[in-house]
Amino acid sequence: MKKWRSIGLTGVLAVGALVSTLLLGGCGSNSNEATGEGLAVVTTVYPAYDIAKQVGGDKVQVTMLVPPGTEPHDWEPTVKDLKAVGKAKVFIYNGAGLEPTEKLLAPDIIKDAKTVELASAVDVLPITTTELTSEGEAAHHDHEGEAHHNHQHKDSSQPATAAQEEAEHDHHHGSVDPHIWLNPMNVAKEVDVVVKAFSETDPANQAYYEANGKAYKEKLAALDTAYKAFANQVSNKELVVTHEAFGYLANQYGFTQIGIMGIAPDAEPTPERMAAIINFVKAHQVKAIFSEELVNPKLANAIATETGAKVYKLNPVEGLTEAQMQNGETYLSIMTQNLTVLREALGVK
Repeated sequence: MKKWRSIGLTGVLAVGALVSTLLLGGCGSNSNEATGEGLAVVTTVYPAYDIAKQVGGDKVQVTMLVPPGTEPHDWEPTVKDLKAVGKAKVFIYNGAGLEPTEKLLAPDIIKDAKTVELASAVDVLPITTTELTSEGEAAHHDHEGEAHHNHQHKDSSQPATAAQEEAEHDHHHGSVDPHIWLNPMNVAKEVDVVVKAFSETDPANQAYYEANGKAYKEKLAALDTAYKAFANQVSNKELVVTHEAFGYLANQYGFTQIGIMGIAPDAEPTPERMAAIINFVKAHQVKAIFSEELVNPKLANAIATETGAKVYKLNPVEGLTEAQMQNGETYLSIMTQNLTVLREALGVK
């Protein structure tokens, strides 16, 4: 896959009075590698890193294995990464098939680290494919039936469809969507398991972790409230996106996600799929196509050219760029920016 780099946004866009409620002072980081003293925490992807920073504050030193600006679906751990895992007191990963856990959780790698799988704290969703007819009509079906907590086990007795094979690209997502953090209330549940892990590993600072977790969950609830208020003002709730990363956001707020590509952002759509999406956009008078910072926008631009729709950037918060991290961006600030983009794109004042 050809990765698409972007400097990204350099400031937090305002969403009324919500910004002052949401933004956390001093919680950004300009490095993906920890320095200083504190509880040694190693995380894989940015969403796990951000939760660790919000809960741990100055009592933890957090290392993020996936470098800034890297599409996490493509990531493979280096020897240095595996050694870092072995030195951790707490190891936090997303799960749900996003990372190559067969390498990271091997006994000789993980050693004595307490492991936290964030996906175990939430109800994971199945990968839902939106099938489009040549006339631009949509129908939705789930892969492998329904969501379940035991998402690391899949039924291999049934032959995989072409859509399933696409979804299992790279780290074999199987039947579930790994982008669990795009529902803020999922993040709130994940905060609880991180607070528990930190408190058990470092009981002397339990009250500190619990207070940070409580404060952060209040901000996540405010973000959720703002998204719900926005969604209530939207009549056309069909989101045409570059890759299907926004299923949890769509499910939480009553939208329908239609992906140009599947769960893996480097799975090229067929010409038939492209034609069907163009027909769908025209038939449903879709005015916005959503691309991403870490994905080449050529397909979104092509559809926009054919339909007259406008391309906007919606950040799946899979990974921040180096510039964004240096500027102190966080999950909350990026999701606030996403809300501003959605308001503009969907015509909500």
